[in-house]
Amino acid sequence: MTEIAPKIRTEAYAPTPVAPPRTPAQKFAATFLPPLIMGVLVVLLYWVVRESLPAHRQFLMPSASGMWDKALSQPAVWAELGSRSLTTLTIALTGLAFSIPIGMALGIIMFRFFVMERAVYPFLVALQSIPIMAIIPLIQSALGFGFMPKVLIVILFTFFAIPTTLLLGLKSLDQGVLNLFRLQGASWWTMLRKAGLPSSAPALFAGFRISTSMAVIAAVTSELFFMAGRGGLGQMLVNAKTDFKYEQMYAALIASATLSISIFVVFTLVGNRIFASWYETAERKS
Repeated sequence: MTEIAPKIRTEAYAPTPVAPPRTPAQKFAATFLPPLIMGVLVVLLYWVVRESLPAHRQFLMPSASGMWDKALSQPAVWAELGSRSLTTLTIALTGLAFSIPIGMALGIIMFRFFVMERAVYPFLVALQSIPIMAIIPLIQSALGFGFMPKVLIVILFTFFAIPTTLLLGLKSLDQGVLNLFRLQGASWWTMLRKAGLPSSAPALFAGFRISTSMAVIAAVTSELFFMAGRGGLGQMLVNAKTDFKYEQMYAALIASATLSISIFVVFTLVGNRIFASWYETAERKS
């Protein structure tokens, strides 16, 4: 008796059509439409909350016309926003200039020496969990009310994410890759430079994004406690609230948010370029 071969369903193996590439209009919509919709919702929520206030309290949330007449149309306000934004930016970038290299060095040391991780990591967690308000008097007693206390506040806000994310990325390195380097007689620093840092780039990149997004917030917060000298946007917020110039206060809030987003975007673009070159170099050498 002849055995009949089962019938093969060729339609089950039909190739899946590849989706056509997105047009520039589709890419633009995918990039800018979601934040635009979210911005409209935020403005709508602001309007609803303002309209729910009694008439004698609506000055606490200025209208669009009030913002334009008393703040955004005034050259003096724009000049003050520019100078104070520069001060806040200087404080934020100075703090990052300390926290990023020191944090990376500490992350590498904790990865290299396990005893250092066991010794340092609990203090990092404790430092992150201590409220800033609790150590403000200590900072004031030690450093006064000038520029460096504000930088120290930025460092305290932005430092934790750098070594922890770098350590996580280094620990996630494939053990097989390390064994391959050991078979070739590579030194520890060679393994770190050619395998560890490129492999930990995504985690470190996440730490950079967290820290940079917190830098301006920390700079503005520091100015709320250290008012000596020429202040930045934080001091402008306090002065405008004290003088009941709420339109200027909201203008300072918008400026600080814009500054924070700008730093975040710049660090994101720079990080993408750096990490992309690392991966391209690794692919060319393999």
